[in-house]
Amino acid sequence: MKKKTAILGIALAVCMAGSLAACGLSDAGKADDNFPYDIAKEQGYTGSEGSWLSETTSSTLYYRMWEEAKADGYTGSYYEFLQSLDLGDDSFYLQQSLRSAVSIVSYTSATSMSAGAGVILSVDRDSGDMDVLTNFHVVYNATSRAICNRIDVYLYGGEVSECRLKATYVYGSSTEDLALLHIAGTDTVTTDNGTHSNAKVVTASSACAVTIGDAESLLVGEAVYAIGYPEAWGLSVVEGVVSVDAEYVTMDPIIGTEDVSMLEIRTDATVNHGNSGGGLFNAAGQLVGIVNARSETSNVYGVGYAIPINHALAVLNNLKANAGKLQLARLGITVTTEESRSVYDATSGRTFLSEKVVVKSVSSGAAQKGGMDVGDTIVSMTLNGDTVQMTRQYKINNFLLQVRKGDTITVVVSRKGESVTLTIPYDRDAYFETLS
Repeated sequence: MKKKTAILGIALAVCMAGSLAACGLSDAGKADDNFPYDIAKEQGYTGSEGSWLSETTSSTLYYRMWEEAKADGYTGSYYEFLQSLDLGDDSFYLQQSLRSAVSIVSYTSATSMSAGAGVILSVDRDSGDMDVLTNFHVVYNATSRAICNRIDVYLYGGEVSECRLKATYVYGSSTEDLALLHIAGTDTVTTDNGTHSNAKVVTASSACAVTIGDAESLLVGEAVYAIGYPEAWGLSVVEGVVSVDAEYVTMDPIIGTEDVSMLEIRTDATVNHGNSGGGLFNAAGQLVGIVNARSETSNVYGVGYAIPINHALAVLNNLKANAGKLQLARLGITVTTEESRSVYDATSGRTFLSEKVVVKSVSSGAAQKGGMDVGDTIVSMTLNGDTVQMTRQYKINNFLLQVRKGDTITVVVSRKGESVTLTIPYDRDAYFETLS
């Protein structure tokens, strides 16, 4: 049975799924018993699986503060440290989040418009220039099959025509549902009361760039806040908790006919049409996601989705590096999560999910050239000295978004009970797929 989500008025069929490539199938070999943690033990790690996952997983702001306090001699537990903090009201931290939020109205004609939201990635108060991140579907018109010909942006507290900002589409991806807008300070806007420049509005405002958080550090049950423009009623804030920290959701496409899988954070924050493109923030006011969908399945209520900010920024960096085209490195394999378990770390009080990600098929491509084989358990991947432990399947696609032509990645796999290090060069255009 399919769940359904809505993306700004578009009903989308959704089911849980995750895949890496469309590849030729081969008979699946048998994976060994090793999880990534087992390889860490073989390489000399002596702590528990929980402590290893804690050390290799991003930490929340307060957890990092606790670690710093311990280094200075603090001896209490993480929970005792939290109780000792005078954190105040979360609304204090959300004030800056509001200053980095914008509402967006996109037009195809004078009578055809749609509303959404966005977040300010950068702002130059002297020039009035600004970059805004939003959803692709907020600025794309499915009927005309083109980017909307007029995109208006409004800052928080300035949602009147005299404060309207003219925005232009820079680049984006329909398969990832992300778009970058630019506001040039020199551009002018004509209203019923005269003409003004974008710079006049920006320099006189309290607008600021968003504070980027880390979606990898999110905990299930953690408080989050969605800021959006529901039904064009004005920018507003709703509260919820993280229901699932990361999951793949298969949706009908914005462009084309083939379903797309999107990596999402699931939350019970009440999101409505118009919240699309707006930010999902943690209690410290840090951006952890971009809201883009909600469930509308019968008898399922209060389920919203947001694209993890780490993933969103990797997409933007990929688009920037490839002249506005999304070039995804492909391994040429299919994988499956063969086993999954929860692991509790008593020291930090955190519960982690740990998955065994196993290669099910290998076709002609980068992985085959590097010696990857059916039945391999993917343990870690390294690019330019940065190693990511592949304890969750979604981490592979996130990693591959950062690979460029000419790069070489190192992959550690567990094969027949032993760790094997593979070197995979990305020296051919054929190892990349261009996505819309």
